[in-house]
Amino acid sequence: MTFHDDEELVFPEGRGCFGCSPENPVGLRLRFRRRGDAVVARYAIPDHFHGAPAIAHGGIVATILDEVSCAAVFFGRAQLVVTGELTVRYVKPCPVDRPLDVSARVTAEHRRYVVVEAEIREGDVLLARSQGKFFLPQARAEPAP
Repeated sequence: MTFHDDEELVFPEGRGCFGCSPENPVGLRLRFRRRGDAVVARYAIPDHFHGAPAIAHGGIVATILDEVSCAAVFFGRAQLVVTGELTVRYVKPCPVDRPLDVSARVTAEHRRYVVVEAEIREGDVLLARSQGKFFLPQARAEPAP
């Protein structure tokens, strides 16, 4: 699987994923592109996902980071993964209804899992970042060392 910079990256149809499927009527419907070694998205979090007024709920922020991380593995390694661990650092509140830049890149590979770092920015301002371990399909469901 080869992708070129700024080409839209599309998952196989029919998956119904909450984060990325265009077929899920209540999902986020994230759309990804390649930018160098990263997978990126531009997304405005709808107001109905707010926690405090005008601020995105932390669970939705974590979901977006999780989704872009899984996309970085899929579109970089042609493998579906499952999240084993995701650590999120909320740096500043993420606003709703404003375009945000989301990106993720694989930073390490192990026999059973891949490490991915992701972030959400508004312009040059870092709002949230994450690091996670994403298990490969052949990996057994046990905690990483």
